[in-house]
Amino acid sequence: MGSAFALGCAFFWAFAVILFKKAGESFSPIALNIYKSVVAMVLVGLTMRVMGIPFFPDVPPRVWWILVLSGLSGITLADIFYFSALNRLDAGMVAVVECLYLPGVLGFSYILLGERMGVLGIIGSGLVLCAILVGAVKDLKPGTIGNGQTLWGLCAGVLAMMFMALGIVIAKDVLDQADVFWATFVRVTAGTLGLVPIVLCHPERMRFARELKFSKAWLNAFPATVSGNYIALVLWVAGMKYTTASRAGVLNQMSTIFLFILATVWLKEKMTAQRLAAIFMAATGAYLVIVN
Repeated sequence: MGSAFALGCAFFWAFAVILFKKAGESFSPIALNIYKSVVAMVLVGLTMRVMGIPFFPDVPPRVWWILVLSGLSGITLADIFYFSALNRLDAGMVAVVECLYLPGVLGFSYILLGERMGVLGIIGSGLVLCAILVGAVKDLKPGTIGNGQTLWGLCAGVLAMMFMALGIVIAKDVLDQADVFWATFVRVTAGTLGLVPIVLCHPERMRFARELKFSKAWLNAFPATVSGNYIALVLWVAGMKYTTASRAGVLNQMSTIFLFILATVWLKEKMTAQRLAAIFMAATGAYLVIVN
């Protein structure tokens, strides 16, 4: 079940990335983070209300604090850096940077949780990473890495993946004691509140306010938020709860492969032999991880 949730998360996040890329043309990274965090918090809260899930369950204070730290790391910090990278890098570079999420999860799960993967899992992880590089390498434009905007985008992308990996792995230890929707709500709420001091102290806070006024940009940002920060986020937490962090991390990384497929179907990009090979490699790797 956990593997299915992790793969579902990867699909819906890939779908959201395409829409977030368009939304990023109208929103700055911080304004976009505010918008999608507030919308996600409202959607998860309404779901809890409908399902009768309590907002203040009887759990130890430690569970609250760990989920709050998880939200600050995996949402507040990770998303600000991720959207900064998304605005500065092309699709191929974003795909390469996203490869760092998997080593981050594997590293943190080994250090913090003591998880170890079997031989099949290691081979599968390697196949998924190789598949992403194979599929993305043709999109890389030579001579752009020395560009200042690209360098900042790369640095932001690396930080985003590390904060994202740390944020979800530290939550793994307490998810057995928490409802998936409640844990998601606490993380999103913490991530949203974490933006408040950043916005209030930012010299361009008035620009953020202007960007968040209702406009046509909301048409792109809203479906992206529903897909990426409501459906995918809930599935992400569920995947981490019902399987190991290492396995969930590998299957989450399939989002890049789904992105290749969606770009072909939706954006009419050409499905090259290179990308077909990448999809086959990734599917084989994901299978090995699941049966490991």
